[in-house]
Amino acid sequence: MPKQFVIGDIHGCHKTLVALIEEKIKPNKSDFIYFLGDYTGKGPDSKNVVKYILNLQKEGYNIRCLMGNHEKMLLDSMLSDKLHYKWLWNGGSECLRSFDVYRVKDIKQKYINFFEKLEYYIELDDFILVHGGLNFNIVNPLSDKNSMLWSRNIKIDKQKINGKRLIVGHTPVKFKKIKRSLSEDIIKLDGGCVYSKIKDKQGYLVALELGEMKLYRKKNIDM
Repeated sequence: MPKQFVIGDIHGCHKTLVALIEEKIKPNKSDFIYFLGDYTGKGPDSKNVVKYILNLQKEGYNIRCLMGNHEKMLLDSMLSDKLHYKWLWNGGSECLRSFDVYRVKDIKQKYINFFEKLEYYIELDDFILVHGGLNFNIVNPLSDKNSMLWSRNIKIDKQKINGKRLIVGHTPVKFKKIKRSLSEDIIKLDGGCVYSKIKDKQGYLVALELGEMKLYRKKNIDM
């Protein structure tokens, strides 16, 4: 029986990502890996995070990747100087440094293609995976892409999503809160990996195996 793994926000922590996958979860090519977005920014090695995921896909692993607000800001930064500088202040500088360029337009096209093809949500039998959250103030929460990137839901209306639960990243929380969320309507998987030296009891890259609802974590080894 194939396993399904969901991985939270990475933010340029390439070494930690490799260690989580190759030392902790050790997936088979029949398994599925879902990423919740925010591969880039803040951490030291956004380029190699994306490169590693692309290589996993090339090797035949079943990978699906969500759009994070940081990837959307990256793409939007090409639209105007204002958006470019806004992104720079939100982890864009570290991202550009890892790609060794000054502007997003100078990043190799294969990486831009990766960002442009990211999904906004993934619907499974019992869960909906989304980076931030959903807008439950409208009839169809799955029609509001902006909320999928930026929302930080406290409560959800399960009737509007066929009784399913949400699995989200975006909001960094302590590992204790992640464990507690496994029995709640919103499962939170952002362990604040990139904040290992800033926020108390964070600094973990976290994965959840959906079959046994088993958590895996790796302490940040990038910073």
